[in-house]
Amino acid sequence: MAEKSRRDDTLVLYLNLLGARGIRDFLARLSEALSCRVTSREISLKLPFLEATQASRLVENLFSQLRTIRRRVMIALDEVQELYRVSGPLLKLLKMIHDSYPNVSFIFTGSMFGLMRVLLQPEVSSPMYGRRPAKVELAPFSEETSLAFLRKGFRELGVSAEEEELREAVGALDGYVGWLTYYGNFRGIRKMSRAAALEEVVNEGKKVVGQELRNFLKGRGEEAYLTVLRSAALGARWSEIKEALESRFGGFNNKRISDILRTLTASMLVEKRGEVYVVPDPVLRRIVLEGI
Repeated sequence: MAEKSRRDDTLVLYLNLLGARGIRDFLARLSEALSCRVTSREISLKLPFLEATQASRLVENLFSQLRTIRRRVMIALDEVQELYRVSGPLLKLLKMIHDSYPNVSFIFTGSMFGLMRVLLQPEVSSPMYGRRPAKVELAPFSEETSLAFLRKGFRELGVSAEEEELREAVGALDGYVGWLTYYGNFRGIRKMSRAAALEEVVNEGKKVVGQELRNFLKGRGEEAYLTVLRSAALGARWSEIKEALESRFGGFNNKRISDILRTLTASMLVEKRGEVYVVPDPVLRRIVLEGI
């Protein structure tokens, strides 16, 4: 899905990349947002490397109209983690656009640890290396904000929900707006029971978060990271995490433990509360304890 809106001095393009599986899908949605007609033959081109002249021509065609726009262009890419498998070609493409069109900027949104791997912790070989983006984090809602969010959503749907139910949902989902939104959808639109809606939130969350976690762990020493996550899911001090790692591996370097915890904390998978490390996301907590 793509949308276009105009402000006084800015053209805003919104691309929802949910379900996108490659550069072809990205270009198709971008062309839709730009209101350009791109033939199916052009979109069907295989674009494994951006040095290909066909890829360059296609990008030039898509952005040619922007040369005459004397305004800032903001392109918001939602669910950008969906393009994880082609992050290299995608970032080369975005770099080409950024370098050629100085009035174009990008906003990336999506799951935190999906973005971490692609954008916020790039490898030296990545086109993003040395181009650290500004970061805006959406923290979990407080209890009162979560309750107000659900009340307003149900009211807009014309659905009556008892306070007891709202507090149960908020307590189970810990203020994570994505899970609260899922719950409101399952209850208010799909008309599931309270118990079924909560269980379905977890089931759907496991599908999304489980796959993203597997992607995040690739090349990072998966078993060590999972050992730390399992310990934190139960609430653990640094010494207890070290004990769990030594029990699993027979010995473990202190610096490596600190590096893993720093990465997990920066990715918002783990949070330090006082001297205890925890996994705050209730869905992720179940995934690491029950197995991915």
